[in-house]
Amino acid sequence: MNSLPPEKEFDMERIKTELVGRFATEDFGLKKREVSVMCRLNAKTVAIMDALVELEIFKSKSEAIATFLQQVIAEREEMFEEILAQAKAIASKREAAKHLAFQAVMSSGKKEKKE
Repeated sequence: MNSLPPEKEFDMERIKTELVGRFATEDFGLKKREVSVMCRLNAKTVAIMDALVELEIFKSKSEAIATFLQQVIAEREEMFEEILAQAKAIASKREAAKHLAFQAVMSSGKKEKKE
């Protein structure tokens, strides 16, 4: 049924083994995925994910996408750590500003009543 010559079949199996080995490490958190995220992808990307699943490189499209995303972040870890730190700082300042605004609104009503 397979139309590939024997030497090509060997190459395909070797390539598959190499890819599975690269993406199956704990560095990519295969055992630590506890948050589900939905995303929309274009048709070409889905076709590629389907092909990787068909070739049994990944068990699912979800696993493939998670692996690729984790790889991108790992390759730029320092940059993403800085982004995370800045995002936390922004969130902290936003909360402080909300608290201050709430105090300002609440105290302005009290002053008007006293006069």
